[in-house]
Amino acid sequence: MPPKNQSADTGKMGMIRWQIPLVLLVSVLISYLDRMNISYALPMIAKDYGWGIEETGKYGGLLMSIFFVGYGFANIFLSPLGEKFGPRKSIMFIVVLFSLFTYLQSPFGMMLTAFIVMRLFLGFSEGIHFPMMNVLTKKWFPLHERSRGNGIWVCGMFLAMILAPLIVVPIIDNFGWQNMFVVLSFSGILVTIPLIYFFVYNKPEEHPRITPKEVEYIANGMELDEPDDKPFWQSLKWLSRQPTFWLAMIGGICNNIATFGMISWLPTYFTNGRGLEFSKLAYATSIPYIFSIAGVALWSYLGDKTNKRATTAGIGFFCASIGIYFAATAVSINAVIILFSLTILLNSAYVSNEFTIIQRIVPKQIIGSGTGIYNGFAMMIGGGIGPVLVGSIVASTGSYTSGILVLSVVLCIGGVTMLILGRLLKY
Repeated sequence: MPPKNQSADTGKMGMIRWQIPLVLLVSVLISYLDRMNISYALPMIAKDYGWGIEETGKYGGLLMSIFFVGYGFANIFLSPLGEKFGPRKSIMFIVVLFSLFTYLQSPFGMMLTAFIVMRLFLGFSEGIHFPMMNVLTKKWFPLHERSRGNGIWVCGMFLAMILAPLIVVPIIDNFGWQNMFVVLSFSGILVTIPLIYFFVYNKPEEHPRITPKEVEYIANGMELDEPDDKPFWQSLKWLSRQPTFWLAMIGGICNNIATFGMISWLPTYFTNGRGLEFSKLAYATSIPYIFSIAGVALWSYLGDKTNKRATTAGIGFFCASIGIYFAATAVSINAVIILFSLTILLNSAYVSNEFTIIQRIVPKQIIGSGTGIYNGFAMMIGGGIGPVLVGSIVASTGSYTSGILVLSVVLCIGGVTMLILGRLLKY
């Protein structure tokens, strides 16, 4: 059946499918600003609470890690519910929720227990965002375009890392960290909701402006999956028997430990560990992530071109582990920034191919719940451990450099895991 209200020119291929990840990129950008802002606010939060280095490591790590507990729980258990209502409606609903809990961190910011609870709920509200975007990507992109389709919206994460210090630091510097939460909370409602409503549809056949030729092109490029639908617990049982799924999970955990260990502690590492002025934090923390955009473009292209995405990710892990070692031990601040930039570019090899690998392992009938299980455990364990791991080492040694260095070992473990997965999956 042809799509409703389709474009009058049905002979052209059309490029409607590429609008989907561009809009999702914006949603990822805003959601990441809401989750990352705590990292840039932490030096000022610590100052207002009167924390020393040990308390900053302990409570700062907790504020950053508690997000991933709620996030992982929602990924694992609420993704099937999101699939039931459809990714379009689900994403709009969670945007409203995470905007609300971002706002509430302002009035509850100087009550530590309540602040921690708000961070937990923020994670819970963002939980099914990535699984629903995976549902959309798998339905909208043929296999040979999928790394690039995923890579576009994944760039929203790196754009947030680039823009966060340029947006968040000046707001904190001029209006205070509590008012920063208020400002950011409105962006989701005013920007993301209209974009999702007008441009995103659950599947190609529902889009009012797509041509039959593009629908056919997408359908012809899909993989053959199991024809029978599986309920949630059957999906969990099926996935538990797949060694490739668990290897991908270990890779995801290692990536999240390293990624969120760096994201969470780089601002404090530069200001407290390297003596950089807070007003100069914007350029020091944004420059490294500019290279991540180039990394995603490069590694996504290589993943689609070589069809060896897991092996590509493994090589990136090993190279990034070397980069982070030299970055943490460099003497000058300019050398540190350059080497962290190179490290982040290399580590983007995994992020560029991560969900494409998962979409290959998990059949399309269970992609939402399957991705939710993967992303939930990988984020809950990896994202939860990363900030706490670095924070605990900082607290016990009194050295921010020692906390960053441990991430090099984690990246090596991820590299070994992904090379093994590459041999098994051949993808």
